[in-house]
Amino acid sequence: MITSREICAQCTVGYHAPFDRFEQVAVHRNGPTFLYKCKTCGSLWHETLRDAKRATPEEVAALYPGASV
Repeated sequence: MITSREICAQCTVGYHAPFDRFEQVAVHRNGPTFLYKCKTCGSLWHETLRDAKRATPEEVAALYPGASV
């Protein structure tokens, strides 16, 4: 696995297909928004109904308390 400071080539490009490279690790009930983790590099992605962006540890802690990532 790539270290936490490195991201894979796919995540460098962005959040895109094939989506089977991500695993859903949490759901924010009031969103609905979802937290996904790249199976290759471990990058965390915050997905809303309109967009997705890489999430910082601080964002993950605020939006998905108790998520084990």
